[in-house]
Order: sequence, then C-alpha cells, then structure tokens
Amino acid sequence: MEVAASIFAVIEISAKVSSLCFQYLVAVKDAKEDIERLQKKIADIEGVLGHLRQLLNPSDHSRVPVTRQLAASLQGCLGQLQKLEKQLKPGKRQKAISRFGARALVWPFKSKEVGEIISALESYQQTFALSLQIDQT
Repeated sequence: MEVAASIFAVIEISAKVSSLCFQYLVAVKDAKEDIERLQKKIADIEGVLGHLRQLLNPSDHSRVPVTRQLAASLQGCLGQLQKLEKQLKPGKRQKAISRFGARALVWPFKSKEVGEIISALESYQQTFALSLQIDQT
C-alpha cells in the first residue's frame, strides 16, 4: 500500500513544517501574515489527506482510485514539504545566537516566495480533493 504510506509521510512532514512555522510565528514579528497563510495551507492539506487516508482501508483497495496523478502529487507534495522543512529548520548559527538571548529566527522567505509556495501546495491539495470527489461519485 505505497499510496497510504505516502499519505502518512506527507501528513507527518506537514505537521513538522507547521510546528516550525509556529516557532517563527512566535519569534518573528514582521512576517506574521505570511506565516499564518502558509500554516493554513498546510493544515488544509493535512485535512484532505486525513480524509483520503480514512478511505484507503487496507481491506478495500477499491475505495479510492489510485492514479498516477495522485501518486505523483503525493511525491511532489512530500518533496516540497521536505524542502520547506529544511529551509525552516534553524541552523547551528541561529541556535548559538539564541543561547545568548538574541533573536535567532529570521523568516527565510519574502512574501512573493510564500505566495509561490502556497500556490504549489494548493495545486497538490486540489489533486487530493479531486481524488476524494471521484470516490464520492
């Protein structure tokens, strides 16, 4: 059940990215709106994938048609979120600075970049939602 494992992996990494976003939300003052937009999109994806995961009951493989598009979107979304996690993880320098009480976290994206990331994530979300709609017909 490769697709179910991919869904689980995307949900797991999205939770990590959401947690990192929360750390930035608390520490960074000038990017609150962008961080909240990104967190919302990630939560939306988690929700849709949670529904898909419920439909992928191991005893009934016929519930959700597993298309190449769905599998490719899961892999693409996973890659996008892994890249995002890597960019959001505080580096050694930031951790060292924070030990001295200085603000260590700096939001690594410009507003335009956040928009592009959200747009890419939105296309994955639409594919996942379409899979849910196909199942309900």
